Amino acid sequence: MKHIPKDIIQRCLKQAAKFLAYSYSAFIICYFIFKLFFWDRLWIIALISTFSPLILFPTFLLPIIGLSIIKKRWFTIISAIACILLISWLHVKYFYPTPIKITDSQPSIKILSHNLSWHKTQSPTLLKLINQQKPDIIFLQEIVQKHTQRAFTSLKADYPYQIGTPPVGILSKYPIVSSEILHLAGHPETQQRAIIKFNGQEVVIYNMQATGPWVSRYKKLRFLKIPVYKYDKRAPEIQDLVQRVERETLPVIVAGDFNMTDETQDYDRVQKVLQDSFRKSGWGFGFTWPHGWELKLLVKRSNWRLNYPVFRIDYIWYSKHWGAKSSSVLEATESDHLPVGAELILLKEARL
Repeated sequence: MKHIPKDIIQRCLKQAAKFLAYSYSAFIICYFIFKLFFWDRLWIIALISTFSPLILFPTFLLPIIGLSIIKKRWFTIISAIACILLISWLHVKYFYPTPIKITDSQPSIKILSHNLSWHKTQSPTLLKLINQQKPDIIFLQEIVQKHTQRAFTSLKADYPYQIGTPPVGILSKYPIVSSEILHLAGHPETQQRAIIKFNGQEVVIYNMQATGPWVSRYKKLRFLKIPVYKYDKRAPEIQDLVQRVERETLPVIVAGDFNMTDETQDYDRVQKVLQDSFRKSGWGFGFTWPHGWELKLLVKRSNWRLNYPVFRIDYIWYSKHWGAKSSSVLEATESDHLPVGAELILLKEARL
């Protein structure tokens, strides 16, 4: 076999690094331009946005490549400025919580929300999670009958007020005044709306399960099928929810699986009428999905589990009547969603 000179290999690697650096820079610039003008109206922009902020991390490599390989001052300076802006944005958005200042006299309520992923989550695991966290209200999605028969029954003493209507369920320490099943935008996904009595105040709660996006292949030519990111069913559900919340006059809490990340236009729509508890009082990226996915490798009888979620799609939201004391992503169960928890404070002006 003919030996390839070392200098040729190095030259090829440098050219490859230059190509990747320029290509990635052009990709990010085009992404921001198209997002500014179109946002989620273009499916490709909506798809790329779901991977934010992960897609931005290679930016930190650009100044190194600029100094050591490209060796052009303008590229190094611009990429260094981009890194400073990225660090500032990450700090403000993900690592700068602003929890509300409270006093002992202000009533607080602990919320737990968890997508059980149907039969995956075992009832003993759910009971363990609830006993550890001791929430006041529990929002559950993708539950099955075994959960209502086992876990709900076991929790009856601590949570006497229960609405277990698979695939969603609510357990509460506080009286449930009324409840109803919703199908936002007339879609088959099931949601719940209820009114509870907390500290003498009626509070509206929504248990959310939005339709998840998916990738479909569309035949554009006779022998060519193009994958397209589809999320058009989620948007009407979110708009329906937003309109309902706008009509509410009581304090509101909304929790559940929204199947959207915080860089989507649907997230922005919700953020205009409600506040994100994790963004206000949590720390970090708050990724909740997918956990424990099995990815089979090429080696026979070998598999690898994705135990580090890369998307945040589970949320606890609240209206202006509340403040967030704390919020966190909790210990994993058998589900591919991580549970989320928050402690909210009912503000003085919201009380009767």
